[in-house]
Amino acid sequence: MDHENVRIRFLTKPIMHAVITLVEGHFLNGAAALYNSLVGNQFNGVFIIGNRGRDTLPKTTLDLMESLPANLPPIQFIQVETNWHFTNFKPAFIRQVFDSHPEFDAITYLDPDIVVCGPWPWLGGWCQHGPAVAGDVNWRIGPNHPTRHEWTALLRAVNLDARQCPETYLNGGMVSVRREDLAFIELWQRIIEEVGANDNPLDGVGDISAWRQGGRWNPMHTPDQDALNLAAMAWEGSLSVLGPDAMGFAPGGPPLLAHAVGPNKPWERRHLSEALRGKPPRFVDKAYTDHAVSPIPVHGKASHRRRLRALKAAALIGRFYRRSGL
Repeated sequence: MDHENVRIRFLTKPIMHAVITLVEGHFLNGAAALYNSLVGNQFNGVFIIGNRGRDTLPKTTLDLMESLPANLPPIQFIQVETNWHFTNFKPAFIRQVFDSHPEFDAITYLDPDIVVCGPWPWLGGWCQHGPAVAGDVNWRIGPNHPTRHEWTALLRAVNLDARQCPETYLNGGMVSVRREDLAFIELWQRIIEEVGANDNPLDGVGDISAWRQGGRWNPMHTPDQDALNLAAMAWEGSLSVLGPDAMGFAPGGPPLLAHAVGPNKPWERRHLSEALRGKPPRFVDKAYTDHAVSPIPVHGKASHRRRLRALKAAALIGRFYRRSGL
């Protein structure tokens, strides 16, 4: 895509925009590819990585991220103190960054397993129409869904009203907000704190699938994400709502924010083994591989060549063999 001629018609003035993420351990590899994808799509703001301490991060990737040329968007590392799983700490981290950086006009939180695949001047402008969010893989929870009624009751229990009802169940991996809409983030955090632990713990460790119990019959099955959906219902202002196609969860053209949900992340995935099990490479696997090279070489030249060969071979296998439903 030629991004040089992208024109933004709805922005009236330049804004200072930061992209932030939260990482533990090997997820720094995903954050490096996320940064590369931002740079490749005209991002010129500040990239901030929340973490539990430098000694918890892969040293090679960390060193590369801290030795970038001065002409590239700066990367800041912020150590955060919380016992919560990072997925539940997102709104608190957004508030922390706004508080410590009064120069920021807008912040976009992105999970480190996301790859930006569209022009940032447009994607970054989504929040000008209200807090920007996107549909989840299980995206259809309409206004008359039983869960919506349960969420309305939960809101009443914490003295909040359901003021609107988005058709779409929202994914917690992307939230973009202007400083003037910070009350939305405060609302999200409040709901996590007050009802987030109703069905699952806020301090779970490791991959979510390892500690999350129950199912959609639990109103707060996924604390951060369900709380985000409650916040959207209780929010009095406008929202900027993208469909599930934005993250690659539904047809609608190439994803703009390819999201590798689930435990098998692109930097860990064994493409040939997966292909032989009937699981061909996903769009996000290809996007990650494309953006794992520069300006931060996530895997090194030889390793990247091997991964690229495996990806191509797996894609070829996938043309002839795949499990039904994939």
